[in-house]
Amino acid sequence: MKINTLAFLFFVLLTNYSCKQGDKIEKKQAHSTTKISPESFSGSSKCKVCHEKEYNEWMGSDHQLAMQKADSTSVLGNFNDVYFTSKGVNYHFFKKDSLYFVNTEGDDGKYHNYKIKNTFGYYPLQQYIVQFPKGNEQCLLAAWDSKDNKWFDLQPKLKTKHDEWMHWTGGSMTWNNMCADCHSTFLEKNYSPETKEYHTKYTEINVSCEACHGPAKKHIAFYKDLNTGNKSKPPTLFMHNKMQSKELVQKCARCHSRRAAVRNVFDYKGHFLDYYYPNLIQSPTYEHDGQILDEDYVYGSFMQSKMYHNNISCKDCHNMHTLKLKKKDNALCLQCHEPKYNTYQHHFHKQNTEASKCINCHMTGRYYMGNDFRRDHSFRIPRPDQSMKYNTPNACNNCHIDKTPKWASDFIDKKYGKIRRDHFSNLLLPGINGDLDSLRKLISLSRYPEIIRATAVNVLGKQLQNRQDLDLLKEMLNDFSPMVRKEAVSALAETNNNFSNDIEKRLDDSIRTVRIAAARYFILNNLKPKSKAFIRAKKEYLTELRVNADFASGQHQLALHFASQGDKAKAKKAYEQALKIDNYFNMSRINLALMEYEDGNIEEAESLYLKVIEQEPEYSYPYFMLGLLYNEKSDNKKSLKYLKKAINKQPPIPNAFYNYALKLQQTKKYKESLKVLDKALSLFPGNERILYIKLLGEIKTNNKKNARLTCNELMKINPQNSDYKRIMEEIIKSP
Repeated sequence: MKINTLAFLFFVLLTNYSCKQGDKIEKKQAHSTTKISPESFSGSSKCKVCHEKEYNEWMGSDHQLAMQKADSTSVLGNFNDVYFTSKGVNYHFFKKDSLYFVNTEGDDGKYHNYKIKNTFGYYPLQQYIVQFPKGNEQCLLAAWDSKDNKWFDLQPKLKTKHDEWMHWTGGSMTWNNMCADCHSTFLEKNYSPETKEYHTKYTEINVSCEACHGPAKKHIAFYKDLNTGNKSKPPTLFMHNKMQSKELVQKCARCHSRRAAVRNVFDYKGHFLDYYYPNLIQSPTYEHDGQILDEDYVYGSFMQSKMYHNNISCKDCHNMHTLKLKKKDNALCLQCHEPKYNTYQHHFHKQNTEASKCINCHMTGRYYMGNDFRRDHSFRIPRPDQSMKYNTPNACNNCHIDKTPKWASDFIDKKYGKIRRDHFSNLLLPGINGDLDSLRKLISLSRYPEIIRATAVNVLGKQLQNRQDLDLLKEMLNDFSPMVRKEAVSALAETNNNFSNDIEKRLDDSIRTVRIAAARYFILNNLKPKSKAFIRAKKEYLTELRVNADFASGQHQLALHFASQGDKAKAKKAYEQALKIDNYFNMSRINLALMEYEDGNIEEAESLYLKVIEQEPEYSYPYFMLGLLYNEKSDNKKSLKYLKKAINKQPPIPNAFYNYALKLQQTKKYKESLKVLDKALSLFPGNERILYIKLLGEIKTNNKKNARLTCNELMKINPQNSDYKRIMEEIIKSP
């Protein structure tokens, strides 16, 4: 049970086309070297000349009002010498010489006056931005409710200290890296990891015409030249009215998705995944069945829907310039759906009531940021039967809170029949709960949403059981979906096997995020591929590291990179910087503890693990690692104590069960170890290592019947293992 660098594999990563012709197009775009500069943009006022109707629709929209300079025309909040207090923090909003100010707690724990530079958003709430000396612009946690005209706290239940990431002066509220990319046009974050300064620029302060359509200078020049007899082909804008539905969704996804960036600038070429990688369908962003839990900005939900797969896009429901719905209530859905769905015989609720609206059954919603109600765009049929089994929410019980999921399920059985339509959640839910066969099936069936299949690859990669699983992941390296390919690379990278020959071709993938994942595999494992594509992929990988260096997660990735290059000093420094950015980023604290242990700094490692437990008492990994640490110190009592705690925390760790059971057997507590192993196998059925320890325990307790069953299962899993055959022969021969 010796601790070694392989334990890093637990913490290496954070984190989540249909035809060959499309793949070639994407590759050509992704590899384009044409650079776009601020000079390529003309400004929204120039667009009005020819597109007055669209321009007037855009005026007053959430896009146009996304961000504005703070003045008497833009500020909605009451700054007339008003006081507001939340969680013991005071705010004093006031004006001075037509400028807007707030007096509140700063990053030093003291109160200061801060000038409001910009407004952020408009309805249903407006936030306010303060400029700081190093170029970082911070959004106040006190916001203005533009529905009820009052000040309120965006995090009313979360009390933060002035030096924490969630404080308004901390990283969670830094406009430059958390908000700016989607609220302004052609944003260049320009963060310097060396000086920890921002030099952020944009061409227009808000979401202008060119934010969506792309730089229009050549477009405008072409149409100005028409009178001179110019017969050349007009330049195509990035977003235009001839796009296919999935392409449009992909382009809206750039902002309407919860994602991580891999480049400093979005330069209006290529695929969404050349610039960003969206969150997979995992907690805490999503419920286990894919319903919204935290803010997901729509894309991850919509990709799950049958709407998306039937070529419905954003513009079919929303006016793309006002952003408002094209029609009200059920009339919007009846643009495509048959009138029978708008009858009592379908929804079994009184007509023309809230309960009879399609969206309240098929697009449940949640409040975010205090007062912003957003709907789930996965457009799903309510499944109270899944609520009963997996504790997922369902639309029926959202309204009928006095009833049980069983009541709702029985009602659906009675009115709609007991047969449920095919849906990925039928496989994803059991898969997440340990049924690996469901995950394997979900991954293999291309009819399911790619973001769901990519999620399944990610989940399977963390609990591989046999060679067949590795073969399945290798097969997914060539999947039509770039998300699946990327997750397959990442999953294979976390194994102890060498897949260089298989992953090398992904260095020349058509999609940048896949190439980066492949480059990371080779760099972190100190492997040298033959492919010339590695040079470009490595450069893209290093760019991603630099772009995200202002996040704790980015510093964590930098630390892993430095560690792979043998530079332990820089790796430790990066882990420490991650914790300076976010003192609760315990993934870095755990890895730092492991490095300290390897350097012989046992007390420092122990202190770091205990700090994780203090901050996250239900998190299983620090207990597991302390169990291993105390075992190395020959402190059997503490080792058993922490390993026992580890198996009762979340998430379940197969190796925690394995090591605890092994430790129990070393102290001759065989029956207790078998109980632990049975629990482990209920969570990780078919796990070969756990089954082997169980077999040893059954032999020691002279339980021949169960030992034969267990040994037989091991032989099915690994028929080439001669030890299993020998043990079976000995069991049969023994009296």
